This record gives sequence, structure tokens and C-alpha cells, in this order.
Amino acid sequence: MTGPRAFLRCPHCDTPAVVRSSVLHTKLLRESMLQCRNALCGHTFSAYTEIVRTISPSACPSGEICLPMSTAAETAAFKAKLSEGQRSGGKASQ
Repeated sequence: MTGPRAFLRCPHCDTPAVVRSSVLHTKLLRESMLQCRNALCGHTFSAYTEIVRTISPSACPSGEICLPMSTAAETAAFKAKLSEGQRSGGKASQ
């Protein structure tokens, strides 16, 4: 397994940021505290990650979760982006 993977970049210097901690607000919403990896920048910030739609239904759905299904166009775009990321060695734009 590879090392930690940044999912957001610093809004100031565009360097990948590392999640230092996070708080689960609901099953669909998490707030993460991030730190820029650029020591000269040092920006620390928070971000929300929200689950907003279903692309492929769960094989064991929870009755507590109600998410809209993505449209056919959204699903096709997601699959194309996923395929593009796999062709470029997993370095899809974030």
C-alpha cells in the first residue's frame, strides 16, 4: 500500500494537503482539518466532505440512507474520469 494520499490542495499555494484529523457530523458529512505540506506556506484549514449521490447501488443498503441516483450522463462522466485516472497511473486531477 502506498503512503497517505492528499485529496485536497492548499487554496493558497496549490500544494497537496494532509488530513490531520476529522469529525463525522452525519453518515453523509465529515469535516476534516488539513495542513498544507509546503512548510513555507503552513496553511491549516478545514473542509467538508459530503456524500451526495449514488453512482452504483449498494449490495447491502441501509434504510437510514436516502441518496439520489446519478443521471446516466453523470455516471458516464464518472466512468470516463475513472478510466482516465487508471491510464495515467492513478494520477487523475483532484
